[in-house]
Amino acid sequence: MKVSSIFSNGMIFQRDKELVIYGAAAGGTVITAELAGKKSEGTADENGTFTVTFPPFAAGGPYTLSMSASDGDAAEYTDLWAGDVFLISGQSNMELPVKRTLDLYRAEVTGVNYPQIRMFQLPKVECFEGPRDFLTEGEWIAVTPESVMEFSAVGFYFAEMKQQEDGVPVGLVHAAIGGAHIEAFISEETLVKEAIKMRAAAVRRGDFRKCMCDNNGSCKWCYEEQIARDKDPEYVRSVQEAETARAEAWLATRDRHDMGLAGAWEQSEWDEKVLHEADVIHVPGMWNDHIFGKMCGVIWLQRTVEVPAHFCNQSVELRLGTLVDSDMTYINGVLVGRTEYRYPPRRYALDKNVLKPGRNVITIRLTMDANIGGFKTDMPYCLKLGEEEISLEGKWYARIGTVEEPLAGGTFFAWKPTALYNSMIYPVRYNRFAGILFYQGESNCELAEDYVFLHRAMIEEWRSVLGEELPYVYAQLPDFEGEGGGGCDAWIRMQRAQTKALELPKTRMAVLHDLGQYNELHPQNKKEVAKRFYEQWCTFD
Repeated sequence: MKVSSIFSNGMIFQRDKELVIYGAAAGGTVITAELAGKKSEGTADENGTFTVTFPPFAAGGPYTLSMSASDGDAAEYTDLWAGDVFLISGQSNMELPVKRTLDLYRAEVTGVNYPQIRMFQLPKVECFEGPRDFLTEGEWIAVTPESVMEFSAVGFYFAEMKQQEDGVPVGLVHAAIGGAHIEAFISEETLVKEAIKMRAAAVRRGDFRKCMCDNNGSCKWCYEEQIARDKDPEYVRSVQEAETARAEAWLATRDRHDMGLAGAWEQSEWDEKVLHEADVIHVPGMWNDHIFGKMCGVIWLQRTVEVPAHFCNQSVELRLGTLVDSDMTYINGVLVGRTEYRYPPRRYALDKNVLKPGRNVITIRLTMDANIGGFKTDMPYCLKLGEEEISLEGKWYARIGTVEEPLAGGTFFAWKPTALYNSMIYPVRYNRFAGILFYQGESNCELAEDYVFLHRAMIEEWRSVLGEELPYVYAQLPDFEGEGGGGCDAWIRMQRAQTKALELPKTRMAVLHDLGQYNELHPQNKKEVAKRFYEQWCTFD
């Protein structure tokens, strides 16, 4: 007997709706379940799957679920509660964890302890061979001061508001992956049907453009070909292995060629001769109009800063805004933090012995693998102790470590058509939910006219698969000017396209226009985003 892993210690299941327990066993095996003094049975069918159904439970707990099979197998799960369960899904702005919002909410989340707010992380893996019957991994995690840092920020702040309002346990079933296209959340059958409609609409518009997708894109012209190709596990494996080897080779070449790495440029303050030959960079600022903006490779940057004695032996945070792409950052020759890609804000907690009174040297090894590098504007660049800050804006010295060819982008199979429907959505078809929260669209902006079809189709399909017309609240993207600034027409078209889903029953849209940050794809103000979601949720009867 194998029970879907979502039925595990600490589970929160949906109150006031029937509870369906499901899994696999040999055909004909009788499965008996006991919960809160109630018993129910089911028999595994010829395909080896079973369901056991209980009538609705009111909010409450804790309960123990005991399972036994006629072949002698048994299992027991404890600390189960009936409450309100939400399927939260989308891409990075739904996935973004609480730890990425601490500039705004550190004090609010410090010490939080909500034993009845829990999250179940669905597997962040692609699946192309077809929908999976049930889950085989994962666990329910309750909110503690440590665990909350990995919770979806939108999900956590939403759950906190709801529980503070009605006291009912809240479960979050998390199905978001950064960068995911909406096609990843839709079945093959539905995508093929919608493609026919989208192609016809394109012809009526006079748009006969054929597929121009890159290795991570997908569109109405190529769904069938992509789905067929990705079903071949050898193809997926070969691409992943080749791209991993290519990235490792690029990094090895970068390190081998990097004069700064060979010369240990981080270990000492650069002398006057070096500074005379170095470039001067003003922080913050992106390098669109600088010679560095035309290159990939490694730039080393350094500046000195005077630190007062009272900053030493204290819990100081180094804030370096957002850097593009990856960095290794040193103070006085000590590595104090590193980030491997462009989006996370650089917030490095310093060991108490790193800073010294007087002159301190900060050195950054910044790698640009494919993008225009730099220090994003309107971000904090400082040493921070409590409310006191020492600015790091202004003049920095820069030296080229190595110049390399751009690293070709990799393939993220989890973004591909059907990948997450198969691995995340279909496997929870027997679970019951209070509703769905969805924050996605950034990755589909270039084809906003198709999003109208895809978003509606996804909502209708999820409701069909999950067995009821669930309340559905989704985000309308906040304003954003694009990585290079200057406005983003595709973004505006997407915002308009997103309004069309309101034509479906029991849908609400959280309007986030004013919560955007012009040069930041992932604003930290996720509590305010959650508030907009919650306000819309409260409009359902």
